[in-house]
Amino acid sequence: MKRLFPAILFLAACSGADDIRQAPMTQAFIPTEAALPTAPAVRGPRPDPTLVSGDLLRITVYRQPDLDLEVRIPENGCISFPLIGAVQAVGSSLSTLEQGIRQRLEKDYLKNPSVTVTVKEYAKRKVFIVGGVAKPDGYEVSPDTRMTVLQLVAAAGGFTDRAYKEYVQVVRRQGTSNRAVLRVSLVEVERQISQGQTEADLELWPDDLVVVPSAVRVAYVMGQVQKPGSVDVPHNARMTISMAIANAGSYTKFAATGRIQLLRHDPFGNVSKIAVDLDAILAGRIELDLNLQPGDVVWVPERGIF
Repeated sequence: MKRLFPAILFLAACSGADDIRQAPMTQAFIPTEAALPTAPAVRGPRPDPTLVSGDLLRITVYRQPDLDLEVRIPENGCISFPLIGAVQAVGSSLSTLEQGIRQRLEKDYLKNPSVTVTVKEYAKRKVFIVGGVAKPDGYEVSPDTRMTVLQLVAAAGGFTDRAYKEYVQVVRRQGTSNRAVLRVSLVEVERQISQGQTEADLELWPDDLVVVPSAVRVAYVMGQVQKPGSVDVPHNARMTISMAIANAGSYTKFAATGRIQLLRHDPFGNVSKIAVDLDAILAGRIELDLNLQPGDVVWVPERGIF
């Protein structure tokens, strides 16, 4: 906070400078028939969840009982394993963690060790929803239970009267650095469910972001900030990325501030991803501090995951 607010005040004071790049201020997204998604959402088996702080792990090495370990991942994301010391666990899958421990043991201590990592207890994950719902926020979901898009909408208090259910998008992590966008018409989903096709309701994965377009002029700040949620985008004043993060209570100690993503939706359901370096902005590169448009999502990733 001490670092962020002086920079925000400086940026606000410079808001009239000619050399600041101005993003056009558009009206709120009001879709047309042409924006109706034409392709179904991509479906597939839920991937193994990445590990987070609070997961309780059981690690065994075949025929090496002295190396058996039960440990809860601490906030710093690293566990201490016998012989090899600190091991980064947060952001890994079970298989990648097993492989990392195996390689380090094999390098200096054991021949062809067989390492098994299991989760005895999962910490809660979250899925996020923004836009035309009564309570946009992050909602807890267990990796071993099922939550669908309509169930999340219900948990968020239902649709507002200015929501566009036909043009919902699910932003989903794809690999370690990219996100895929799945287009879903919840009007069509509800119709199919009424005909007994319950599988039409897309199952969510941990960390999914559901965007429900709305006529309200707001943008959203999600991820590693103190108060995720919406920020107003006024007609006659600037709201930049750094200002929005400040309005969200600033970033947390886990934030990867040099790798923020701005997700911007156009009226046809397409999403552009713009990389933003907040560190450079706070160091004086104010031309990088883009103006937000209604419907924008500022995603502040976590170090070691994105």
